[in-house]
Amino acid sequence: MHRSSRFALASLTGFALLLAGCSTPGSPDAASSSAPSTPSASAPASSPSPSPTPANHTIEISVDGVSVDGGAVAPYDDADAVVQALTDALGAPTETTVDAPYGGSYPAYDWEGLRATARESRIDLRATANQATASFIAVEGVGIGSTRTEAMAAGAEDEWDEDGDGVADYLKVGMREVPGTTSLVTGQVGVEYVSLTITDDVVTAILSGANDFSDL
Repeated sequence: MHRSSRFALASLTGFALLLAGCSTPGSPDAASSSAPSTPSASAPASSPSPSPTPANHTIEISVDGVSVDGGAVAPYDDADAVVQALTDALGAPTETTVDAPYGGSYPAYDWEGLRATARESRIDLRATANQATASFIAVEGVGIGSTRTEAMAAGAEDEWDEDGDGVADYLKVGMREVPGTTSLVTGQVGVEYVSLTITDDVVTAILSGANDFSDL
């Protein structure tokens, strides 16, 4: 055999041995290298906590004072207590002033749909619209948005027919006699109450501190 032929044969034999040493597709090594990697187990990602839903408050404007969610009544002769109770429920108010009847001014506190006016001896409230998270009532759930029929069923009475059409534009609820006063309407003992403004047979405003014995 020629030398060149022996060299070629040796080369082929070495190449075959090299191939034999490599892993085939069916070998365990090949399987492990071709298998998809599996992510290691880990604790599930924590989802963010939902934002707390603002509480829905019911603000009751009665003849005695204001209460939040059926709690203690803050009397109108304690202006600081009334403002604090409302602030706790509705947030900080916008402070302003309103003209007093005979000159000067009164401090006032505004929230969405509500104004509190601090007069000499008491603070009075006027609610004109419910908030997204608070509703204003006068008695037994009757308040802004209630119908005339609902108010009358809860004990309201006619107060004043402003336009003279025979249908009262204002109703009164929570009537209470005030000794030492005289009604400008009946001549009897004066009465204080909460006034309801009626527009198209719907309650559109609630006013505390109303009475029939003063001209203001």
